[in-house]
Amino acid sequence: MSSPLFISTACIIGAGLWLAIRITRKKSNLPYPPGPRQLPIVGNAFDVNLKEPHITYTEWGKTYGEIVYCHIFGQDIIIVNSGKMARTLAEGRSTIYSDRPHSPLFRLFGADHITGILEYGKEWKSQRKLLHLGLRHDIVDRYHELHLRSAHQLVENIQRDSKSLYNHLDLYTATMALEFTYGRRMDGKNDPIISMAASLAEGMTTGVTAERVGLLAALPILKYIPSWFPGAAFQDEARRCRNMMASFANAPFAKAKEQATTSTLKVLVLAMILNPEIQNKAHAELDAVVGKGVLPTFEDRKRLPYLQAVLFEAMRWNPVIPLAGFPHATTTSGVVEGYYIPKGTFIPYCTISTDIRAMSKNEYEDPERFDPTRHLTSDGKLKPNANQDNTKYFGFGRRSCPGRLLACDSLWAAAAVMLSAFRFEKAKDSFGNEIEIDPIFLHGVLNYPPPYPCSIISRINIECEGK
Repeated sequence: MSSPLFISTACIIGAGLWLAIRITRKKSNLPYPPGPRQLPIVGNAFDVNLKEPHITYTEWGKTYGEIVYCHIFGQDIIIVNSGKMARTLAEGRSTIYSDRPHSPLFRLFGADHITGILEYGKEWKSQRKLLHLGLRHDIVDRYHELHLRSAHQLVENIQRDSKSLYNHLDLYTATMALEFTYGRRMDGKNDPIISMAASLAEGMTTGVTAERVGLLAALPILKYIPSWFPGAAFQDEARRCRNMMASFANAPFAKAKEQATTSTLKVLVLAMILNPEIQNKAHAELDAVVGKGVLPTFEDRKRLPYLQAVLFEAMRWNPVIPLAGFPHATTTSGVVEGYYIPKGTFIPYCTISTDIRAMSKNEYEDPERFDPTRHLTSDGKLKPNANQDNTKYFGFGRRSCPGRLLACDSLWAAAAVMLSAFRFEKAKDSFGNEIEIDPIFLHGVLNYPPPYPCSIISRINIECEGK
């Protein structure tokens, strides 16, 4: 039996040989896009903030422009820092920029068959076509009753226990995602499907990160490193997820996408607390259009442009997904604005990581300010391009989220019903003084504010409404 020392030595030597092959590959005569200075062998591996890579990418974008090149352990990476360039690549040249990194990490976690991370090809096209058929406008509209029923239950849960706001928001999105997937009503937070899917979704979102995907794609020999080896603890999590994945198919990914919805709702509530004058305007519109004490339905949606602008602004103000999902990869080498972009295979491949936060800050004046009027015309209507601008938060091109319409409906139902039912304010201490909130955000695969004290005041009689 091989000793741990022998295994470790073999892995290190193998990784070194693989890396040497990648570094000595033939390069194009054309220049790569501008980027930070690289060290021998490791490239920019020590320059990237692995916990919050988008912060590094944003700073590079300020220095080097809308497309930035870096090199990590033999892997070429292109970071895109503008929505215009992202659409040029992912939509204008979709046949080239719609692949996924060919990484062993997906198979380790048992997720290599999932639509969202399948390599570009016949199987992915077939699955994508089926998803589009099941998520068309006319199909998604059939779930309006489900959204509203779940939103009414959310309001009742908050009314009973306002101190558990985050738990209620998580339960709302979990039941929505899994009822849609399984076609049956979930039995609250204790439903075994919700519990298991939540555990699996957490393991996948923390284990299958873009950086780890890229590292194993560049050095596939790392998949053989045992879990006791420093930095390889993900092997145990991968084994656990792999054993559970067969029973859930796309369910954990459906829930992971809904977690983007619950994170946006948490951002929305925080924004309402910090901007009471904006919350007042949202309440005034709801009361004038729907009626005070009445919960809205989807028939009211088009008549509530300010509410929709508030939601768009919550998504822009602090995007819950700083990078647009899993990175893309190129199917062949090409040239962009005179720069060489390598083919996205093992030797080498180019990761297209779109920095949503940087795009938002580059495209709006005074980006730190929460201002729904950015999305409205002077007469209070939604701008013609408001919906199109919002699509960037769901990815680009052929890899954009096919469940965007469903997610937007889920978000709107919860926001409309909650703001009709409640007013969110700063909590007060025992002396009656407001407790200030520092609008910090937890960064990672998802960005969201940590739990904060708040006061939730009812605006309607919950027992009589929303049944």
